Amino acid sequence: MKVVLDTSAIIYLNDFRKFDEILTVQEVVDEVKDRTTAMKLSGLIFKIFEPSAEAIEEIKKTARETGDLEKLSNTDIKVLSLAKENDCAIISDDRNIQNVAEKLKIKYVSIYSEKITKLIIWKRFCKNCKKFYDKDKICSVCGANLVRVPESSVDVDK
Repeated sequence: MKVVLDTSAIIYLNDFRKFDEILTVQEVVDEVKDRTTAMKLSGLIFKIFEPSAEAIEEIKKTARETGDLEKLSNTDIKVLSLAKENDCAIISDDRNIQNVAEKLKIKYVSIYSEKITKLIIWKRFCKNCKKFYDKDKICSVCGANLVRVPESSVDVDK
């Protein structure tokens, strides 16, 4: 199995032998701060790649559609892009990564927590005016702060 590791995979996973090839991005390596995880990382055989600008834009576009973009870090976007470009599974416990991966039909594996059970489309919502927004953070009618709520969801195959 060819995989892309997110930082959570390096932190929580202890056995990497079942993977044929391990890929990641430099930003994941840079996020490793604690000694135990750094030792694990130093014992791994993996390749660091930089995803293409086109793949990054595709991930951002999809994340905008699902409403996950504001919750994804640049590292998360690059991990998703690398997996998409190389037809790899992502090893990550991040639910926003999993949601975008599900939308793009990228395989993903969760280690520490359960995988998502629904693909969620998130929208911004005004509790006062009961109005949905795509990008705004403030209601254009009453000026209230908008909250992120699921607009729709679909069960995912487990």
